[in-house]
Amino acid sequence: MAYDYKAKKANVKNMNKYMLAKTLGMFEWSGLPDTIPRRELERLLQTHGHAFITEVDGKLYAFAGGLGGESDVYGNPTQITIANTALKFNKTLSLAADGVFIRNDDCEIGLLPLLEKQNTLIAENEINMVVWGYNSRAMKVISAPDDKTQTSAELYLKKLVDGDLSVIGENALFEGIRVQTGQGANSIGIQPMIENQQYLKASLNNELGISSNFNLKRERLVTAEVEQGDEGLFPFVYNMLENRLNAVALLNEKYELEIDVDFGSVWADKQKELVDNNPENNDETLATATTPEPDNNPESDSGEEANQEQEQTGADNAEQTSDETLDVDGDGDGERGLSPDSETDPETEVEPEPLIVDPENPTQEDE
Repeated sequence: MAYDYKAKKANVKNMNKYMLAKTLGMFEWSGLPDTIPRRELERLLQTHGHAFITEVDGKLYAFAGGLGGESDVYGNPTQITIANTALKFNKTLSLAADGVFIRNDDCEIGLLPLLEKQNTLIAENEINMVVWGYNSRAMKVISAPDDKTQTSAELYLKKLVDGDLSVIGENALFEGIRVQTGQGANSIGIQPMIENQQYLKASLNNELGISSNFNLKRERLVTAEVEQGDEGLFPFVYNMLENRLNAVALLNEKYELEIDVDFGSVWADKQKELVDNNPENNDETLATATTPEPDNNPESDSGEEANQEQEQTGADNAEQTSDETLDVDGDGDGERGLSPDSETDPETEVEPEPLIVDPENPTQEDE
C-alpha cells in the first residue's frame, strides 16, 4: 500500500503502533501464568492504563474493564465491570477482594495519550516537508494569456528539456509569457522543519526514558549539554516500574506465585536505585559498599613484607657503619680518625706527621 501523507489519522495510528512495538519490551516479566502472556499484559497496561487479574474457571486472566462503583474516601473507583465474550465472562468485581488491580502509572494514564499527541505533531510536520518538496520543484512559474501562447511556451520548454536550442520568434509570444518566482525571498526552508522533526521525536523518546538529543545547537555539544537531560528520563518510567513491583507483591501473596518484573531492552541499562519499594537494589548497593575485595595473592603480600624487612636491615647496617669510630693511633681511645680506605676524614682534618731527617744522610727521602 502506497504511503499517503495526507491520511493523518492512519499515519498517526501506525506511528503509535510502531512506538508501542518498542515500549512493550520495556519490562521483562518472569513467573507469569501461561494464561497471561507478557505481551498481552503490557498491551493492556500501556493502552488502557490499567489491568485487573482475577480467576476464571480456576485460571488467572488479565482484563481491562470499566471502572466504577461507589468511590472510596479519596474518590477512587472500587469496582470493575468485565465483559469477555471469548470466556463468556460478564461480571462486576470488587477491585480489593476479587483480584489484583495493576496500574500502569499512578494516574492510570497509559502511553496512548502521549503517543497520540507527539505523533500528531510529527505527522503534521511531515506533511509540511512533503509539500515543501513539491513546491521546490517549481522554481519558476510560467503563465500564458491564451492557448496559442501556452502551446508555444510548452514547446519551448520541451526543446530545452530535450537539449535543443530554441528561439522565440514572435514578439507577441515574448510579451504574453510571464515568469513568476516559485518561492519568495522569505519562504521557510527545509532546515527548520528538520529541526522541528528532531525536537518532536526527541521529546517523545525522552518522555519514555530513551535518551535522545533535543539540543538544536548547530555547533558541537559539550559533555554537560549532552548529559543535562538525563534526569528527565527517569521519573515516568520509574513510576511505571514501581506500580508493577507493588502489583507483583500483591499477586505473589494472594495467589502464591513467584512473579518478578524488571526493566528490559535498553531500559535495563538505567539505574534503578531511585525506584521506591525495591529492596533488591538496596541489598545490592549495601553488598557492594561493605563487602571487601578478596585477597587473591597472599604470597605477594608476604614477599613484599620480606623485601621491606631486608631494606630496613640494610639501612640499619649502613647507619651503624657510619657511626663507628676508628682507632687511628692504636691507643684504644676510640677517637675518630682516618678510615683504612680513605685519605681524609670527612669531619676531622689530620695533620701529617713531620719528616725525620737523618743528619748523617741528609739526602734521605721519605719512605
